[in-house]
Amino acid sequence: MRVCLGVVAVALMLSSPAYAQSTYVAGAIGAEIVRTTTVKSTGSTFDNGSGEAVGWSLRVGTLVAPRFGVELEFYRPGEIDADANGPIYYAAGFESLPPVTLAQGLQAPDSLLLSIISQSTKVRATTTSALAFARQSIGSRVDLVYLGGVGFSRVVHEIEYGIPRELQPAGRPVFEPFRTRTTQYGVGPVVGAEARVAMTEHARLTAGVRLHALGQSLVDGWLVRPNVGLTWAF
Repeated sequence: MRVCLGVVAVALMLSSPAYAQSTYVAGAIGAEIVRTTTVKSTGSTFDNGSGEAVGWSLRVGTLVAPRFGVELEFYRPGEIDADANGPIYYAAGFESLPPVTLAQGLQAPDSLLLSIISQSTKVRATTTSALAFARQSIGSRVDLVYLGGVGFSRVVHEIEYGIPRELQPAGRPVFEPFRTRTTQYGVGPVVGAEARVAMTEHARLTAGVRLHALGQSLVDGWLVRPNVGLTWAF
């Protein structure tokens, strides 16, 4: 990651004076659409955090040739929450427990109480991406930009397992939830395309989409990030 950051920094410093006005900073907001590996078994669904969230990004870039340049992007999404409920059957040994009274005052055998578990997950994939891009002018005010590079991700994955409170004995819950929190770092390819529309001499409206492939054991899937933002060119 340090090497890629250094390459971008050197490109910014060594870019030709003829393209100095094309150095830019940008901010954008957008959606994050995550699709990960999902397993369904006996009425239960287990995945690594598929869902949608809102995020924001900061970017800095420059042209290093009339139609080619480099960009560094930091993207911070919101957390994606997911629930997966269904039966998970415990090993023998719990079968001897007597029936208990549920929160609603109902009786339930141990085979029911101990075979239902809830799972909730929270996932956030923060990325820093080093990109190269090529631009294609459409008239005097619009550029189409094609990007590709590598993204460095920090994925925080929280999982909580537990028996729902409404299915536990009335009063104090017997089974407290079990929580895990895993942080994993990874590297994956990034591609994207966007349109940059000149509004003034320095301001541009930007809209596009970027696709990240994480390819990790923790979150094996895709991040699709449509976004819109403002760019200020110097």
